[in-house]
Order: sequence, then C-alpha cells, then structure tokens
Amino acid sequence: MPDSPPSGRPSEIQSLWQIQPASLKAHLIVSLFSILGPISIHASDSEDAETMKRNAAEQAAALNQDPGGADRTSLLNARMKQEIRAGLPGQRNSHPDAQWFGDASLGLFLHWSISSVHGGIDLSWPMIKNMGPSLKLMPAEYWKLAETFKAEHYDPNLWLKAAKEAGFEYAVLTTKHHDGFTLWPTESSEIGVRTSLPGRDLVKDYVNACRTHGLKVGFYYSGPDWHKSKDYMSFNYRSESGGNSTLPPIPGRPDLDMNWEPTRIKSMPPEVRARIQQECRQQLTELLTRYGKIDVLWFDGGSGSDITFEEVRKLQPGIVINNRGGLPTKQGATKFEGDFFTVEHGDQPFRPPGWWEQLRIWNSPTWGYMTKNEKAYASTASILKSLARTKAWGGTVMANCGPRPDGTMPQPYYQGMAEVRDWMKANAESILGAHPMPRDMQSNVPVTTRESTWYLHAVAGTKGKIHVKPGSSATTIRSVRILRTGATVEFKWSNGQLEIDLPEPDRNRPHDVIAVTIGNQIKIKP
Repeated sequence: MPDSPPSGRPSEIQSLWQIQPASLKAHLIVSLFSILGPISIHASDSEDAETMKRNAAEQAAALNQDPGGADRTSLLNARMKQEIRAGLPGQRNSHPDAQWFGDASLGLFLHWSISSVHGGIDLSWPMIKNMGPSLKLMPAEYWKLAETFKAEHYDPNLWLKAAKEAGFEYAVLTTKHHDGFTLWPTESSEIGVRTSLPGRDLVKDYVNACRTHGLKVGFYYSGPDWHKSKDYMSFNYRSESGGNSTLPPIPGRPDLDMNWEPTRIKSMPPEVRARIQQECRQQLTELLTRYGKIDVLWFDGGSGSDITFEEVRKLQPGIVINNRGGLPTKQGATKFEGDFFTVEHGDQPFRPPGWWEQLRIWNSPTWGYMTKNEKAYASTASILKSLARTKAWGGTVMANCGPRPDGTMPQPYYQGMAEVRDWMKANAESILGAHPMPRDMQSNVPVTTRESTWYLHAVAGTKGKIHVKPGSSATTIRSVRILRTGATVEFKWSNGQLEIDLPEPDRNRPHDVIAVTIGNQIKIKP
C-alpha cells in the first residue's frame, strides 16, 4: 500500500480511451467513499456519513486520489501540468543489467503482512482513526495479529509459477510495510518473523522462487516505521499534531496513542531519530546484500534513513529504483528522482517521457488480503485493458495481489492468472517485446507495434468503430486480421486514416487484438 501522505505521489484519473476500472481506483491510504459500497465504521466514530464523505473527498484530493466531481476535474488539471522527472534518459540507471525495465510489460505486486490475519482490513492504514470510512483497528490490537500470523502453507513457487506462465516478468514483495513487521529475520526490528516465526525467512523463500521461475526480483520497503515511531506519532487523522496529513488539523480532534487514548505527542529526541535511521539503514543493507542480485527497489514514503543513492548503487549496480525513495546524493544537494515513475491511482492522463509503471489492484478493493477476495478479483478484462493502454505509452503494469495469512493464494488469483495466460497464448506478440505507438500516431484504442505491424487493442469504448491516424509511420495497408483467430477484417484506408467497423466489445471479456501489417515495410519507431 503505497505511500504515506506526506511523501506525495502522482495520481492519474483519466485515460485517452476513457478507461475507468472503478474497482481499481482505490488507494491504500483511503478507500474512496464512492467506490467502496457497504462500509464498516468503528463504533466510536462520531462523524456522520456526510462528514465522512466530505473528509474522504478532501483527503483524496490532498493525497492525489480520485475524489470525483469538481475535485476530480481540478485534480486532473493539476496532474496534466505536472512535470515528470523520474525515468528520463540520461538520468536513469544506464547499467546493462537495468535495461530490461524499459522493455518490461507485466509485474506482480505482493502486499503481505500481519493484517491478512484479520481478513477485513488493509495493511497498516486501518490503525489511523478517522481516515476515511473503511474498517479501523486499534494499533495495539493490530500488532497483536503477529501472534497468529503463521504462514504455515507458504510456498511462493505456486504463486510465481502461475505468474510466469501468464507472462509476468518481475515481482515485488512488501518486505516491510508501515506497520514495521519484517518478513525477514533482521535484528533491527522489534516485530517480524524473527520474533513471531523463529527460524523462518519469508523473503529468502520468495527470492528463490523468483529465480526458479525466471522472474526479476523486487523488494518493497517502507521508510516510515510506525512501530518504531509509535510513542511519537498520532494515530488519529488530522489531529492536533498533524495526524498523518498535510492538511490542517481539524479543530478539537485530539492526538491518539496506540490505544486510541487522547495524548500529548512528544517530539522525537534526536538520539531516537538517529537510532531509527540507523536501524532502517541496517535493514536496507541486509536486503541488498543477503539475497544476491536484486532487480527492483520499490520505496514507499522514503528510505527512513540517510542511505544515499550512491550507496545503494554500490551494493546493487544494476538495480532500478522507483521515484519514492527521496534518496540524497552523496553531496546532499539534490534528491535522486528515480529510475522510473510510478502511477498509483487511476490512469495516467498523458504519456510520460521515460520509464514508468502503472499500478493496478487486482484483488480489489484493497492492497492486502481480505476474505472477500475468496469470491472474486477485479475482472481480467480490466487488467488486460490497462496493460494494453500502458504498453501503448511505453510503460509496464504491476498488478497487485494479496496472499492469505497461511501463505496461500485465493482461488481467484489462479483463475485470473489462467485467463491472462490463455489471452497471452494468442496475443503475447502484441505485448511482450512489443513497442509503444509512435508519438505522432492518434487512435481511439491502445496501439502497440513491432516492426511493420500495428496491434490495435479493441477494448471497450470504441462505440463500434476504430480510428487510427498513423502519422508518419505508414503510407499503405497490406492486411488486417484478428490475432486470435487469423480471420481477416474489412477496413477503410483513406486520406492517411484507417477505419475499422467492429462491434462494441464486451467490457467484461478479454479484448481481441487486431494486427495491421503496413505495406511500405518501414520499421515503426516509437
């Protein structure tokens, strides 16, 4: 569950093709009121529904989410003006071992922690009272979940084998979320598998499974550690001391301790801050030295330490790092912008200039496991639609799933993976190893390319007609066919525009891909 409120992150809420997978627009920090449906509010919450709704929209705007209405329009306008500095040529990692990311298409995000024991809450954020309408749990009770987190049937080989067969290329596991629970036996943590599961190293097993099945290895790491900071933070949203928000405090809302009792927040002494920073540095050093080559480092809310960009690169020269670490350079004058740009909420509204990644919550509506995941995930069609759109703009999709507390995956995970696998059997050439659409091409559907072939992804929303203006990439059309069946498709090519009449696709079924071979046989340049 990506990020803490103060860190800021890009959020994109609308696409060229009007892709609006509502179930995937939720963010960990607050599940938006408009898409949650039935909700559970802690019995002691005194705000009425209208106030809660207003707060949800307010904090959503502040946290770069999709609040809807006028706030949504304002947010989109602001995001359209945002300058993207991460992932740019000349600034991202030029090491040969890092170049795979520029061609990547599909990654697997794995959110797993002690919250999975509860079955009705997400990772970490339910400890913050009054933050949105979702179910809350007192921090003291949340951390007790570690006592029954057993991972007794944990075998990541099963997860990752299915993912590899479906075309996934890399995975990222939450080694430590904001709750501070570590999935590897570090000495620099008071809560984790070292204390709860002696002798176990869940990170090691995950790394070995990635390598067994040929997936790149990624680690998520949260700099904010609420367990270490629990005596110096408020567990009440927008309370007197700030309460996990950049918005002004709400008058009369008290700071709360880990038992949700009113308290006076003490300033963290410098020596405590220094100790926590050193412990986070030690944790990162362990992750980057104990497990061999690591391909992705996915920060959330910073590194929690004073570790520098150069130090990380020295430990792992070929690693790619996201844009949420805030890593200082050795001179300390600038911050590393990131090897790639991450989009967490909704759809990126414009094409980024460099390497980028789109997140999708497959096990909707929250990042971590909930018992409702046993019934269904978000539709495979919505994931494939997002994949097509993202790949057409040169990005990669990282689809999120949450394991059960026993270390197994719900059946909808395997069903979804099988559906992606079957779609890939017919259409993989349009995604894996394919290139983005040329920048001067215009289309009402996502387009990927491979030399002298365009792949038109016939997603829902075309209203029965596909339009493509290829710009400078073609002068004639040789053939048009459905990739899955090989059947030819009638088309009209006139005045430099391709038109295809095609029945409006069913948005609940994986889309077809139309392969267009251009006649002049020039190599298409994205």
